[in-house]
Amino acid sequence: MKRILAFILLFALALPVLAACEETTPSGDSSAAESTEESVMTPDTNAPTVWNEAYADEANGFKDASEVYKLQAYSDGVATDAYSTLPAGDTRYIFEGKDKSRAVVLSEGYALTLPSANITPDFTLGALRSKYKGEGYVLTVTYENQNPYGKRVGDEIIVDANGWNTYLTEWVERYLVSNDFLMENSIRRTRPLGVTEELLPGYVVNYYDLQINVATKMEYDCYSVAVVRPKETYQYFWMFVLKSDDPMYEAMDSIVASFKEIEKNGKPVNSVGSYELVIPEHWNEETLAYYNKILAQTTVDFGMFYQKNDPEYVEWFSNSIENDLDVFMTYLHCGWYGKDYTRSDLDMDLINSQAGGNGFNGKPVLELTYQFTTTNNGLGGYTPMYDICRGRLDAEFRQLAAEIKAYGKPVLFRLNNEMNTDWTSYCGMQTMNDPDIFIDTWRRLYNIFLEEGVDNCIWIWNPIATSCPYSNWGDQLNYWPGSEYVQMLGLTYYQMNNDNMIESFKQMYSELYQKNTPWFDNFPAILGEFACGAGAAYVYDWGQNKYVPAPNVDSKRQWQADWITGMFDCFMKNQEAGYEWCKNIKIATWFSANDYATHEGAEIIVNYLRLDEGVPLAIEAFKNGYKKLKDAREN
Repeated sequence: MKRILAFILLFALALPVLAACEETTPSGDSSAAESTEESVMTPDTNAPTVWNEAYADEANGFKDASEVYKLQAYSDGVATDAYSTLPAGDTRYIFEGKDKSRAVVLSEGYALTLPSANITPDFTLGALRSKYKGEGYVLTVTYENQNPYGKRVGDEIIVDANGWNTYLTEWVERYLVSNDFLMENSIRRTRPLGVTEELLPGYVVNYYDLQINVATKMEYDCYSVAVVRPKETYQYFWMFVLKSDDPMYEAMDSIVASFKEIEKNGKPVNSVGSYELVIPEHWNEETLAYYNKILAQTTVDFGMFYQKNDPEYVEWFSNSIENDLDVFMTYLHCGWYGKDYTRSDLDMDLINSQAGGNGFNGKPVLELTYQFTTTNNGLGGYTPMYDICRGRLDAEFRQLAAEIKAYGKPVLFRLNNEMNTDWTSYCGMQTMNDPDIFIDTWRRLYNIFLEEGVDNCIWIWNPIATSCPYSNWGDQLNYWPGSEYVQMLGLTYYQMNNDNMIESFKQMYSELYQKNTPWFDNFPAILGEFACGAGAAYVYDWGQNKYVPAPNVDSKRQWQADWITGMFDCFMKNQEAGYEWCKNIKIATWFSANDYATHEGAEIIVNYLRLDEGVPLAIEAFKNGYKKLKDAREN
């Protein structure tokens, strides 16, 4: 009652003031406040110099340049004030209106309207994507034209309706439409799935609107994804991923409706340049000494992942090549088939018997591959990624941090390798087609390690050689966590040797070097896992949809041995002209485990990658090549 009486008294005292305010407003001029506001917003005088009527969006307040109050211009990803001349490269504009913005990307040929002013764009990976950050949301736009499901005509692949549907269902919407996947990961739909031709005339639009439940640890937990394809073609499409702190599917509809393809001018480019190598200040002396050794060495250390970490095999292989290896690699997952986040502790008996090295004491250094999976990367059900964002695995991560810190010796920590694929539990397809979720979870674990005082981890970022899905949105660079979170570049490229067009080590890895130049020139590289197979008794025939006997089985053993010999030859020449592409490769870890499949009720080897008694030529090639490396290191 006291609060009510106080409010009445306050209101009574305020009435004369309100009346006085009304009397000071000129009669017949009720728009004075609006006029004052409008007078502050002056059209940008630079806008007419670059405006084109093709950019107009009258429905959203962009009839012409007079409705533009701020102009942002970018050339090759960098802000510029060269408004009067059109740069020849990657040109982009943000035209800000009263409460919306019109984005124009000449290099990709489109314009669209964003639901707010004061946009912060990110065009650093302009050849892959455009990002626009507004109040409470981030929009990512990508142009996609890499559909392989078509008929090759000359240098072009012609895609029909069937090819388009295969690509869409396999690589774009597989998990966005899966109710089982959404239920397993506590994700709900904010509106039903939809396909429309009405939203944007001349285009077919597939839309998906979702919210990550109980996402208290995420900045953005709502997603609206739109696939926009011209109705008359299946050759290309645009993908919009809008993430926000509240559902914004109506805003996404408005963005899509405002979309317009315009004449292309120039070519989109990535402007990031070479990523900086940042050596952590928190490393202990032993780890820093080992890392400096890696940076300085001109030879290659070798390691191996042994199938099932079999100690007897380790001993056999060491005896076979008459040398011990430099690196021991093992795997660890954040859980195992369940949501209780329990896992086996690090097998310290195994690690202490097979590793314990620091680069100087003659023992193998530990390479630990840690993966955010509880199913050994079985797909379609639960992925830990969303619970990591929710903070539910923090205790698990702190336990792992304590174990690694207690181990003490340097650890080559390879986190979530092959993220740019469609076969890992942490791939972009499983995270709303948004690689930023991968980055967020990476940084979360890294920061927990810092909080727990881990001072012996060398972090390895290891994409697969060819990104899959074939796309711009899924390219490896979209998964880069940042220079302060990575100290080594991991490379993975397999030669399975199951066809007659085998590529040499030099062909494969010089090509991969060119792909990673110039972004990672500053980083020491590790072949995190790789191998050349010895062929297999059976190969899969896609035409017959079954396994069939493989040709030239015996000759593939020799090809494998020749490949290994060529690999060591490259490493011996890595300081010579023409071999600059392998100069940064400091460590190589062979994946000595076979791939299996079921054929006519029996288990068959489909990729013979294991170095054992069955491939004596490869063992001899490895023995000879590794001895040369060892001799070069000692001399």
